[in-house]
Parts: sequence; C-alpha cells; structure tokens
Amino acid sequence: MSEHDGAQTAEASLRKAVEQLSDGAGDGAKVVQEAVQALHDGAGREWTPEQEAQIRALVGQIRKVRDLNRPGGGWWRRQREGWARDRLVDLMMAGDPEMVNEAELRHWKSHAMVEVLLEFAGSAMKQNNTARVLTRMETLQAATYEDYQQARKMLADRQAVG
Repeated sequence: MSEHDGAQTAEASLRKAVEQLSDGAGDGAKVVQEAVQALHDGAGREWTPEQEAQIRALVGQIRKVRDLNRPGGGWWRRQREGWARDRLVDLMMAGDPEMVNEAELRHWKSHAMVEVLLEFAGSAMKQNNTARVLTRMETLQAATYEDYQQARKMLADRQAVG
C-alpha cells in the first residue's frame, strides 16, 4: 500500500467515525477505536515488525509514567513511578532516536484524538461543527514530529512570557 492509499484509508476512517458519532448510530467505542487505528496506520515511515513492537512498548511505557506521575498516591506510587521511569529510560537507550520520536508522537496523537472525540461526543454539535472536528482530526493525523516539537516550543514560550 502506498503512502497516498494509506492517507486515503485514514481519511475515510476518520470521516466514517465523525459521521457515525454525529448521527448517534453504531457502537461508539468501535468508531473511536477505528479512528485511532487510522492514525497509527497513517504513519509516514514503514517500520519493521520488531521496530513496531519496540515503538508500541515505548508508547505503553510513556503512558504508564504519565499515569503514575500525578499528585497523591503516597510512597508506593512514587516507587512504581521510579521503576517505570527507569524502564522507559532503558527502552529509550536501547532504541533508535527516530523510534523514540515516533513513540512520543504517537502518544501525543492518541491523546489529542481522544480529546477531540470527547469534545465532539460530549456536546450537541451541528453539521457545520462536524466539518470543523473532521478538519481537526485530519490535521492531527497529518502532524509530524517536527510539527509537534514546534507546537511544544511555542507553548513553552507563551508560558514563559505569560
């Protein structure tokens, strides 16, 4: 499958998800899962199965560290967070920097996609809002690691100023 075919498949899946969510028809969890899968299938670079497994492990470990890194929970959670951070560092050191970047990008995309879908599903949106959400989803799907880094830098600059 060419990159263009993959982009068309991802776009079709995203459109279907938005249409089904706006109509209220179908299984919501299945629709969301298909939309998120479209993001993963639309990756710009072809990874070997071993690299793909390592990227998924990195994404899972990033999620675990971020989940454990929240206020409260006491000593045991801090201990588990330390172990999770150590495991994440080990995975990052063992992998190619491009795979680490890809894992960070995938984690961010999936988190952002969930936010978009929750905003959409949690309100009574009209047809013109559906187009706006679809555009946001397509933009998110097309984002690269460089785009992600630029956005992070702009946010950091704004927080430093304000």
